[in-house]
Amino acid sequence: MDLYRIKPALLRGLEPLLVRLERSGVSPDALTLAAVPIAAIAGAAVLVSTSTPALLVLVPIAAGLRILLNLLDGALARRTGRIHPRGEFYNEVGDRMADVLMLAPVAAVPEAHGPTVLLGVTVGVLASFAAVATKAAGGSRSYRGLLSKPGRMVLLSVTAIAVIVIGPVAWGPFGPLLLLGTGVTLAERLVVGVRELP
Repeated sequence: MDLYRIKPALLRGLEPLLVRLERSGVSPDALTLAAVPIAAIAGAAVLVSTSTPALLVLVPIAAGLRILLNLLDGALARRTGRIHPRGEFYNEVGDRMADVLMLAPVAAVPEAHGPTVLLGVTVGVLASFAAVATKAAGGSRSYRGLLSKPGRMVLLSVTAIAVIVIGPVAWGPFGPLLLLGTGVTLAERLVVGVRELP
């Protein structure tokens, strides 16, 4: 799922919000780091869903907020001239932390296949690492992939909603789908790196 192809159009729609954030003096780094506690809330909702399934409604809300913050932080940094290396560090480390906080708790749900979920999370982190390593070696930072960050958020959100509607059995396919998608994403990004770098 390639959100980044339509990113310019999305940012045009978010222009009024960017103006308000700029006028309010909000730091781009604050937007970047806010995704981590939001992800923790979603992960906590997953963990307690066995006793309180209705709390899973927080998962798609948190996923949407995470994507929104991801769109806004870089745009605000460019708009205000507050681009610095530490911001990129916050972005990359924060993204990995948020992924683990949101996705790994599914492994603790009895109806999910824990080892497959954890392996899928690990492969997802490796896919992100491959993209960052390609950039560090002189290539471009690839955001493409069958299950890039937006895709992972959609998979988690759809599954959470399905659990509310049909019950915990809906967690069953999550691990295999996550592993398959992140595996293909890792392969795609490795190919990009090998092709781009001399």
